[in-house]
Parts: sequence; C-alpha cells; structure tokens
Amino acid sequence: MAHLTLDEIETLCFDALKRCGASDLQAHAAALELRDAEAEGIRNVGLGYIHLYLKHLRCGKVLGDAVPAIVKTSESATIVDAAHGFCHTAYLAGEERLIETARRQGIATMVIHRSYSAGVLGWFTRRLGQQGLVSLMFANSSKAVAAHGGRVPFFGTNPLAFGSPRAGAEPLVFDMATASTARVNLVKAARDGVPIEPGHAIDPDGNPTTDPALGLKGAQLPLGGAKGFGLGLMVDMMGGLLSGGHCSYEASMFSNNEGGPPNVGQTIIAFDPAFFAAGYVTHLEQMLADLTGDNDVRVPGERRASLRAQHESEGVDVPDALLEQIADLSA
Repeated sequence: MAHLTLDEIETLCFDALKRCGASDLQAHAAALELRDAEAEGIRNVGLGYIHLYLKHLRCGKVLGDAVPAIVKTSESATIVDAAHGFCHTAYLAGEERLIETARRQGIATMVIHRSYSAGVLGWFTRRLGQQGLVSLMFANSSKAVAAHGGRVPFFGTNPLAFGSPRAGAEPLVFDMATASTARVNLVKAARDGVPIEPGHAIDPDGNPTTDPALGLKGAQLPLGGAKGFGLGLMVDMMGGLLSGGHCSYEASMFSNNEGGPPNVGQTIIAFDPAFFAAGYVTHLEQMLADLTGDNDVRVPGERRASLRAQHESEGVDVPDALLEQIADLSA
C-alpha cells in the first residue's frame, strides 16, 4: 500500500494522461477532477476510474488533443463544444462566462456538447457553490439501465446534481445516479466477487439478480421504479437531446473501447440567489440547523468536506495493484 499526497495523485494522473496522448490542457482538467474525487473519498470515480480515461485516449474514444470552444452565446446562455475531449476541460472553458452571466442576469445556462463522461457531478456544483451560486446539473451517459417495465438497457445511469453556497462552510453538494446505484458499484462488486443487494439489476433474461456479473450483462434498474425512470428520461433530455448529441441508447459504451466518441452532453443551470431572495444563505443555514437539531441527519456535502480536510492534511492510501495498473496502461 502506497501513501500519496493529493498533489502527488494529481501529478500521477496528469503524467499518465499525457503518456496516453492527452495535451497539457486536457490532462490538467481531468487530473484536477480525479484528484478531487480522491480527496472526497470517491475512489470508484477517482483513481479507480482513470483506467477508462487512459484506454479511451489510446483508442480515440476521447480525443487527447481536443480544444474546447464557446460556440454560441446569448445574454443568459453559453454553448461549449467539447470537441470530443474531456468534459471537465470544456466546462473550464466556459466556467468564467457562466459565473459572470449568472451574476449579471440572475440565472445562466451552460450546455456542453460533443462531450464525454462527466465523472463526479458534485465537482462542478461545488465549484459554483464556492462562487456563491446555486446550481443544477444533468449529464447523460451510455446505456446501462432498463426503463421501468423494460428488460434491456436503454438509459444511462444518468446522474443529476445540485449545489449551494453556505455560510462559512463547504458548499452543500448532492449528486446521484438515477439508477438505483452507480454502475461503478456493480463493477467493483463483480471484481471483488461479492453479491449486490436485491433490486439493483436484472440478468440478460430479465430476471432479478444479486450477481453483479449477471447484472452487468443484463441491465441495471432505475431508482424507485417509475420515478427513477422519469428522472433518467429527464436527464437524457437535458443532457443528450438539449445538447444535440446522443441519447444514452445511441452513445458508445463508456465501459469498453468500441464505437468511437460517445457524443453525450451536459447541461448546467446556475442561479445567483441574491437576485431572487435577500438573505438566502442565512435562511438556508437556519433551515439546516432546524433540520439537524433533533435528528441524526447529515447535510449533503459535509462528509465530502470532512474527508477532503482529512486527505489534504494526511494524504490517501492507494493499493500497489492500482498503481501498477495505471503504470502498465500508461507505459
């Protein structure tokens, strides 16, 4: 087991991405997001996810030399072309305008098209929360989840997120898959040889299963049945259709090297709370105090903030096998 600082993790990711064909521009943004995933204890989409980035750079599913560009604007909207590069690089290309527009207009929207996996959606909403903005984000992904009543994958795990500034604290951050669980959890369970809980997946014949390997061959299930199906549909509309890109069922799979760039999309809506309501943050803090006062409730974002503080001061343990995998893929 190795022990790495967050700076060392970012450097490790940057160097590996560069060796697999990413430009400095593309590697910087992706490494920054991977670093933050590790800081917040989300290994499954941190160093545990970089193997896909590296493989997809090699096979051209994500273009390492892509240069994102703002291609269309209005008083309150920005469209960014990711050019089939990393989503995070495209976001950073438009972030300043998104923030300025939200402060000027009260509300602003950024749509990213010709994009790739968004990773941790809380990465985006946290950054906006640090700028005093409330935000919503939608990101569609390649097919993995059956529609309610369906038997084959049609929607992605299609995450959504929201965030908000707080008073003297890390932003409130909530993100979730509209599947009953994130796909990386099935991948990890299959790798570790452990069963999953009932209600997360069906096998290729449409039968309920607790075998993660069969679930990966079959389909995941939406969160809360018909309600999760509706949320997954909404994310596909907001991420895929609204960006002019692929819907989940049309996108190439994130999980393999086949099919070229997935061409998915992301939509972010940012609000300046000061435009809408005086004392928003003060009122939010009062609500959270009342919520947690007599209840064992954790405010979304607090656990991430706690782990971030711990890992910034103490570093992170990384299995040697994971480091070896990254070294082999980027050799």
